[in-house]
Amino acid sequence: MSPHHRIVTAAVAVSLLALGACNKGGNTPPAAADQANNAATTTSQPVAAAENATAGAVGAVSAATTTTAGGFVTQAATSDMYEIQAAKLALKKSTNPAVKKFAARMIKDHTASSEKLKALLAKGGIKATLPTDLDERRKGLLDNLSKAGPADFDKMYAHQQVDAHDEAVTLLKGFIDHGDNDALKAFASSILPTVQEHQAMAKQLQASLK
Repeated sequence: MSPHHRIVTAAVAVSLLALGACNKGGNTPPAAADQANNAATTTSQPVAAAENATAGAVGAVSAATTTTAGGFVTQAATSDMYEIQAAKLALKKSTNPAVKKFAARMIKDHTASSEKLKALLAKGGIKATLPTDLDERRKGLLDNLSKAGPADFDKMYAHQQVDAHDEAVTLLKGFIDHGDNDALKAFASSILPTVQEHQAMAKQLQASLK
């Protein structure tokens, strides 16, 4: 089995497991439902974790199969937008200096890569349009972050960041190897080292929060 197929297969498997976690116990008796409503903070975290896992799995599949200029531009630009918005939430909600430092770095670097991509497209010659809004998957991730309580936010943010940067590295490497536009391949090559650094930072942050 090729590395590409292994990524897709693993991602689909994780997605199915996460969906199962979301749906488990879906037929809740009225009394249990009342208890769940009264303990929303407790019950919402497993659901959010399952949703985040599903989103990560879907993202891995999408990143591994993106080879066209239009698809790459959409994925790369949306990734930047998500990173910036998630980092702004982290600066607002977290009280952990390490989380805040990481978030500030994400805003700086992803703003820079976003501007670099915009400048490249402005030169013409690439048939692609920058997205103006996040996709529903990443909106869901941000929604989970927004709803996370103080005790859960940092770990959720770190987990999402590991998934997001794993996805971004897969996207960049895949397009460098199989993409259909040389200018975008060069762009991907130029930002890959920074994204790989982010990936390592995210994993270190996640480990520090366990």
